[in-house]
Amino acid sequence: MTNSRRPRIHFRFSFFVFNALLFMLRDSSLMLGFYTVCAVHEAGHIAAASFFGIHIVSVDITGFGIIMKTSKCRLQPRFRELCVLAAGPAANILLWLITSGQFAVLSLAAAIYNLLPYRRLDGGAIISLLSEGAVHEDTFCRLSMALRAGISAVLLLITVSGGHGTAPLFIASLILLLSEHSDCRIKQDRL
Repeated sequence: MTNSRRPRIHFRFSFFVFNALLFMLRDSSLMLGFYTVCAVHEAGHIAAASFFGIHIVSVDITGFGIIMKTSKCRLQPRFRELCVLAAGPAANILLWLITSGQFAVLSLAAAIYNLLPYRRLDGGAIISLLSEGAVHEDTFCRLSMALRAGISAVLLLITVSGGHGTAPLFIASLILLLSEHSDCRIKQDRL
């Protein structure tokens, strides 16, 4: 395999910030399980992409997840893209079904987190793929923004009332929400 076929891997600053928050605010004994669950999730995406012959060009490791960019030399049918997006959460759900204890809980939490409707997560990417080009795409963008804001508000309430354990999730949701807001504004400016 030549170097041009290997994906470029980039660690973003947000990855280190999010990990620092996790280590400060969560039980550090869970970290190995957390990273294992994340690796299984990404392996699900990679396996599905390989199955469909989709080449991964680069991998960005961020504090909000791992973003894989694929080659765009030919258009992928939406079904293939949906399968690749759903494969990560599906791998976590499978791991949840075959394991037990805190590891199983971490795996289920990763699946649920990645299915949230933020575009930088699998759930939001699936929703965007399905709504792309729809007649009311701009209205859908506004409704999705309201849903994301609601999720962030609920996470804030949980963080404030339940202690600091959910703080990394609230912070991640807030940053995702702000980036989503700018994405919608850019999209509306183009219309």
